Amino acid sequence: MNLTIMKYALRRGFMNPLSIIINCAAPLAFVFFSSNMPVAQIGANREFYLIAMMIMWGAFIMSKSVQHDKMEGVLIRILAGPVTLRGYLMQNFFAALVPMIGISILISAIGMLVNDWGFMFSIGLALCYIMLSTTSIGLSFAWSCLFKDKENSAAGVSVLITTVAAIGGFFLPLAILPQPIYYLGALFPAHWASRAIEVLLEDGMVGMYWVGLAAMALFSVAFILFGGKRRLV
Repeated sequence: MNLTIMKYALRRGFMNPLSIIINCAAPLAFVFFSSNMPVAQIGANREFYLIAMMIMWGAFIMSKSVQHDKMEGVLIRILAGPVTLRGYLMQNFFAALVPMIGISILISAIGMLVNDWGFMFSIGLALCYIMLSTTSIGLSFAWSCLFKDKENSAAGVSVLITTVAAIGGFFLPLAILPQPIYYLGALFPAHWASRAIEVLLEDGMVGMYWVGLAAMALFSVAFILFGGKRRLV
């Protein structure tokens, strides 16, 4: 199988200095700065949720190749060759996801070594971040269908991530959000990531933790199906 598109998208993602900061430096800084703090206190101080927001930003940055190719007319030329739209999207999808899986595992591994996080807690946190990455990449594909110029798309992404993070419980606990905002937030994957992290902190990988992961998986499928339509071209 020819993975040229995947290799090029992966290289282009890491050529962006902002990608290195958001995907590596910022999340790892949160882990190191919370050194020797118990898990419950870390959760109260929102470090896990801010890392989740970094994960969303990182996933968007790593999946910008699709948006760039569409707006520069490159996608039309690619699809004129022996490449299907599905194959193109899948290669870009995995080019964005593989580094996000790596950083999610690295965050959990360093947390175990530096902050004495339990093994099962670290596994659960990595799974949550990986699923959030998958959903965010799918959302990026869907987002690419809505804009025809980079400036409007970039400005829209900034507003989107900040808003979704705010109503999804990344900045304030879900329990203290007003009911209308709480229910509105449930329409976005960030809410379910927050739910999964809250349950993981309090009870481990039980009940609503898996519901949160399942909800993000459903969002991922919906976003990817929408982003995979021919309107992307």
